[in-house]
Amino acid sequence: MVVLRKGDYVWVDCSDGVQIGAEVRLSDTGQLQLIDDEGKEHKIKKDNSLKPMHPTSANGVDDMIRLGDLNEAGLLRNLLVRYKEGTIYTYTGSILVAVNPYQLLPIYTPEQVEQYTDRRLGDLPPHVFAIADSCFFNMRRNRKDQCCIISGESGAGKTESTKLILQFLAAISGQHSWIEQQVLEANPILEAFGNAKTIRNDNSSRFGKYIDIHFNKRGAIEGAKIEQYLLEKSRVCRQARDERNYHIFYCMLKGMTSEQKKKLGLGKATDYTYLTSVSNAL
Repeated sequence: MVVLRKGDYVWVDCSDGVQIGAEVRLSDTGQLQLIDDEGKEHKIKKDNSLKPMHPTSANGVDDMIRLGDLNEAGLLRNLLVRYKEGTIYTYTGSILVAVNPYQLLPIYTPEQVEQYTDRRLGDLPPHVFAIADSCFFNMRRNRKDQCCIISGESGAGKTESTKLILQFLAAISGQHSWIEQQVLEANPILEAFGNAKTIRNDNSSRFGKYIDIHFNKRGAIEGAKIEQYLLEKSRVCRQARDERNYHIFYCMLKGMTSEQKKKLGLGKATDYTYLTSVSNAL
């Protein structure tokens, strides 16, 4: 039988089947009560069959392999604890988990680039720059190609993470050139053709891309090839309610001058069925 004291942390059952963390507190009447991570109150059952939380889950760790509660609930709570502290990056071994803060953070400065350059993974707090530096270091040391996979659901921050990795590689790759700038500036153009507004994200990627960056023996960028794949082609002719077609159509119709549109026989976005139709099947 678990003896509960004020300040203890335990796991409580939730309706979705995944346990949630809760802290033991004292009520106004001096009775013990449980307040979970979402601020909801739970009663302490008479059988007191609560599972104590491991200290690593209570305080949070920067590498989730070290969690004492290595399960779904433990992983989710660890990310929540760190997010509440303003820390959006967490390792799971060599995997970086990023939680989108939906705001600009001052953690991508030139000083941060310098700090994470030529450092072993794990020497410094988790960061997307650490992953980029690890790939670059292993490429130069082993003379072998490296691959970094960025995945996540819509709005998770995949596009931003890609930009940050490219910016880091461009910054540390040695002699700067127009090629590096071209690689960075190509992203917004590609996004216009592959990104669209959805109900969850105003700039949601509706395609996947593979960026192949070529380095010379000195480690400087000398070229890049970008392949697009898995484009959501159905979006061209139909969208769900409150969603839009690809950005490029609106950019062209809004950005062209009257003379340019007249020459090409173009009008306004509202003139086209593909930009105004809504599919109830989606």
